[in-house]
Amino acid sequence: MNKSKYHILLLLLAVIPSGLAQGLTIISIPWYFTETINQSSIFALWYGILTFFAFFWGLYAGVIIDSVNRKKILLYINIISAMLFTCIGSCMFFLNYSSPFLIFIGFGLCSIYYMIFYPNLYALAQELVDRKEYVKINSIIEIQGQLINISAAIFCGVLLSGSDLFFSYFNIDFFEIKKWSVGKIFLLNALLYSISAIILIPIKYKATNLIKIPTIKSAINDIKKSLNFLTIRKPVFIYGICSQIIFAFLIVELFTLLPLFVKNCLNETIVIFSLADFVYGIGAIIAGITTFKLLKIINKINLTFLLIILTGYAVLIMINFQTLKIFFIATLIIGIANASVRITRMSYFFDKIPNNLIGRCNTIFNSINTVIRNILIFLFSLKWFSYYDHVILGYIIGIFVLIIFSIPLLVLIQKKI
Repeated sequence: MNKSKYHILLLLLAVIPSGLAQGLTIISIPWYFTETINQSSIFALWYGILTFFAFFWGLYAGVIIDSVNRKKILLYINIISAMLFTCIGSCMFFLNYSSPFLIFIGFGLCSIYYMIFYPNLYALAQELVDRKEYVKINSIIEIQGQLINISAAIFCGVLLSGSDLFFSYFNIDFFEIKKWSVGKIFLLNALLYSISAIILIPIKYKATNLIKIPTIKSAINDIKKSLNFLTIRKPVFIYGICSQIIFAFLIVELFTLLPLFVKNCLNETIVIFSLADFVYGIGAIIAGITTFKLLKIINKINLTFLLIILTGYAVLIMINFQTLKIFFIATLIIGIANASVRITRMSYFFDKIPNNLIGRCNTIFNSINTVIRNILIFLFSLKWFSYYDHVILGYIIGIFVLIIFSIPLLVLIQKKI
């Protein structure tokens, strides 16, 4: 990876603090609504509303990525996030004001950040590396991201439960860390986003795009161009939609079903919830190491199809055998499958989609994915799913969704496209 190696390393380093902030928030807030205030259905409803508006933001974000200096995008979103989390965290910690809606705003900020951050990061990575390094850089981003998630999962488990409860699961005596409030975590987030912004400043990057914010009219025209590109290349369009279904189901599962499954079916605490993210991250790291080799012996579409089916099977085993051992094994398999598909699909896009369109095309796929997620989120926001073991039906629905979206990939495989 000789091209712009120093700046790529800086870019990857800058991802670490902001990634920790993201991980802390997406683990702590769903659990807070499920366990602390017992309002998981309210969280799911608000998340569904947020996801609806995110559909439009996702489309516009893709146009921004292909029109504006990509380094500046990363810099500005980290600065803005740091400022907003400082305000929210200060209200909660210093003024002792902690309404559920204010806490959800912090979660919403992370969701909005995520929708522009990752497409922009991948577009920038594609621009900075040579074509022969595409699979390698995607694997590196995946492994690094999961190491960050693992760290965030451990920190979150310790900070939200306190060190005594967390380490008692492993019969380990450790120095005492008192349980943190959500307000403290938000202030920590503000610091972490600030550090990411500082690391980004030395990166030298000369944008080849127009350095201006696109208007709504120009954004619509740009989206149409990308849609025309994709409709001409129907296999790319079909693959882009269907290959993302694991992510669609898993992100909904993480925020709506998993906290309920851990609480109601496994009868466990935030420690197990955070450790699930840890185990998932281990699986994703395994995927980051092995996918590069797998793609040398198996077609990208074939591998994607197999991994979607494997995910459905792992979920089925998890809900049939409700034990911690099976839960963690299934989580490991799901982590491997989801991360491997993400590496595979991004490598596929790098080969099939030109850099000046990749931001828009990625967010078109993300927006379609958002619609699917929105339907599932509003369904799972029904309070019925929070009672007893009713969450199991949510997982069964997810399995059927995975099967349905794997069928078009099977058609592509049979046609040898």
